[in-house]
Amino acid sequence: MVYRMQAVGRSHAKALAELHANCFAKGWNHLEFESFFERAGVFAGMAYGPDKKPVGFVLCWLIEDQCDLLSMGVLPEHRREGVGLVLLDYATHTARDMGAKAMTLEVNITNTAAQTLYQQQGFEKFSIRKDYYSHPDGSRADAVCMKKML
Repeated sequence: MVYRMQAVGRSHAKALAELHANCFAKGWNHLEFESFFERAGVFAGMAYGPDKKPVGFVLCWLIEDQCDLLSMGVLPEHRREGVGLVLLDYATHTARDMGAKAMTLEVNITNTAAQTLYQQQGFEKFSIRKDYYSHPDGSRADAVCMKKML
C-alpha cells in the first residue's frame, strides 16, 4: 500500500490527538499537542492512506543539533503495512534537513515491534528509564532509550 506524508502543525492538533488516542491506551489531548507547537523546533507529520484518511503520525522536537522523537503512532488496523517506516523516514530526513546530527527516542519496553523497527533503521539502545510509562490501570513500564546518528 502507498502512504502519503504531509507536514502538519498546530491547526492539526485535534486530528493528532484523535490519532494518538487510537494508537495508545493513554492518549494526549489536543491542548497538549497545541502546546508542543508553541516550542521552536517542533515538527510533525501525518501519513495518509489511499482513501486520504490519516493512519499515523510522528511528532519531533529539534533542539540545536539533537532531535527527540516525542511520539509516533500507527492505527492498529494499519500496523505491519509499512506505515511506521514511512513515518520514521519522514522524521529522520526532516530532522537531518533541519540540521540534526542525532535522533533519540524512548519506547515502551513491552513494544517489541517498535523496538525491532527502530533497530532495523539503525537505532541503538543506550539506556533504560525505570517506570517511565504509566498505564490507565496504574501500572508502570520501563522505557528503552535509543539513539541514531543522522
